[in-house]
Amino acid sequence: MKDIEPKEVEKEDKKDDVVTLIVNARRKRWDEKHITFREVVVLAYGQFEDNPVIEYTVAYSNGPRPNPRGSMVDGDRVKVQERMNFNVTRTDKS
Repeated sequence: MKDIEPKEVEKEDKKDDVVTLIVNARRKRWDEKHITFREVVVLAYGQFEDNPVIEYTVAYSNGPRPNPRGSMVDGDRVKVQERMNFNVTRTDKS
């Protein structure tokens, strides 16, 4: 029987936490159990612009039992699961 080093166990646990999220119809790998509003925006647009004339809307579906579907605002954080869908839109109010 082979002894498993703690780092190997940690690496395997981390590997199990990687999920594929669908953000604006594109697959994105995510290795955390939760995701914030701003992190979803970064996955969709590559950055979050903290500008009063730019507004983001985030809606999600196919989430886990605590949050199967809904919308997010800045400051929100939701639990994720494999193939959870996020639709992100960016609006310039100028």
